[in-house]
Amino acid sequence: MMPLTIVRLGRVSYPDGLRLQEEARARVLAGGRDECLLLEHDPVVTLGKRGGVVDLDALARLATPVIKTDRGGFATWHGPGQAIAYPILDTGRARIGVRRLIRGLGALMQAVAADLGVPDLVYDDERPGVYRDGRKLGSLGLHLSRGVTMHGLALNVCNALDGFRAIAPCGFADLEVSTLSLEAGHPISMEAAFASIERHLPTLFDHC
Repeated sequence: MMPLTIVRLGRVSYPDGLRLQEEARARVLAGGRDECLLLEHDPVVTLGKRGGVVDLDALARLATPVIKTDRGGFATWHGPGQAIAYPILDTGRARIGVRRLIRGLGALMQAVAADLGVPDLVYDDERPGVYRDGRKLGSLGLHLSRGVTMHGLALNVCNALDGFRAIAPCGFADLEVSTLSLEAGHPISMEAAFASIERHLPTLFDHC
């Protein structure tokens, strides 16, 4: 993999996160190193290019805005306790296709979960994300322009699930959602999750 700059941003709003992605993308397009932004978002539901089913009244009660994006996929929730990784990568320079990259990100989430005591996650290419016994723990969605990616993965670590109950996650109304902490039966910290992501990112393409 090309040299990668990993930046931890803490908790940021979705608009600020989008702005920071765009700034990173401009640096990569100008010939800079690939970057990966690690962060948590304030509560938000994002809609992919394919739209999504959401309960606006329920989300209003949760003070959760809905924002349209240019990533692939349907509706998903982001918020505190969920680990976000936005890889800003020049795919031409890395000589990797988007499908291979998505699979690599799925494998990365599987590896992180195993690190944290939650083995046996399965990556589903038809519904991009990772699952355990049918319960979804991580989502994937990318946008590619001029060969450089934006958006990325969201892995449920210790977040609340109320926001997911107000949407059809990834287009499936009956999809059950879980977190690493629930699956492990004990709290898992965000620090542990981000540290594991950082360890696996340099070998991202090895997972493809």
